[in-house]
Amino acid sequence: MTSTFANNQLHHQDRRYYDGNAGACAIVCHVDGQNVTAAWVGDCRAILGKRTNFSMFTGQLAADELTKDHQIDCNPTEKERLIREHPGEVDIVARNRVKGRLEPTRAFGDGKYKSLEFFKQFPRLVNRYSKTGWTPPYVTAEPEISRRNISYGDEFLVLACDGLFQDLSSQQVVDGVVEFMSTPEHQRNGHNAATWLTQKALEQPAKHHARDLERHYGTKMEINDVMKQLVTLPQGRSRRRLHDDITIQVIFFDHNASFPGQTPSMEAIREPSILAKYRSLPTRPAVSKVPSTIPPPMSKM
Repeated sequence: MTSTFANNQLHHQDRRYYDGNAGACAIVCHVDGQNVTAAWVGDCRAILGKRTNFSMFTGQLAADELTKDHQIDCNPTEKERLIREHPGEVDIVARNRVKGRLEPTRAFGDGKYKSLEFFKQFPRLVNRYSKTGWTPPYVTAEPEISRRNISYGDEFLVLACDGLFQDLSSQQVVDGVVEFMSTPEHQRNGHNAATWLTQKALEQPAKHHARDLERHYGTKMEINDVMKQLVTLPQGRSRRRLHDDITIQVIFFDHNASFPGQTPSMEAIREPSILAKYRSLPTRPAVSKVPSTIPPPMSKM
């Protein structure tokens, strides 16, 4: 009985280290009258779709970013912070990553970048960094905060994690929302603004993978068929090699002039249509039985 209890305790301890080393970014926005406050950790974004002096002629809205990605390659302040806090650690920034490994400089989780206790659970890493050193914390979960006044030219707000921006710029995201709203409802195929963006984000990895299939296996697949497989792949490395997780919210302001009544507050939450089109969540088979005709993705060199 003592042995069973000890094994149980070890299992829970191992699970704590496992869960604590997973990482996540997050963003939240608070709209109060004409003010919007954004707080974020990691490489997620908040983007306003704004009318400009040229919008009435072009129909295009400008992307106004309320956030700045917490990544070394696009945020010099974060790079400077790491170098300042870890002087003399020559590999603190390598390949535009923290210690040559992690892209975001702020995150929830990622325990080994915050505590030696978590780092020591990885003997391979302990050995690898025995000479250059490992002196956490490197990464923080403290959010950065920005504030902005909302004007009548601000049409909508997009909140999204980094998966959306893997192949789309902030301006392309705003253009995508405008494209959706300019599309007649009967041609939207059940999409809302967020799932419309999700589909656009998946188009590029689908095209890349279709080319890989043809090059390496001689297999030709239509892009739509590849996308069907992408959204049904089980979670794990195979899916992450093809595309990152994507979470999106699109909020239209009450004063909205171009697209009135597009953010119903009491509407029942339903499964995104891009998923419902290919599967039904309540009857989804177990992960081990999910069919996939896509061979594993090619390893990147």
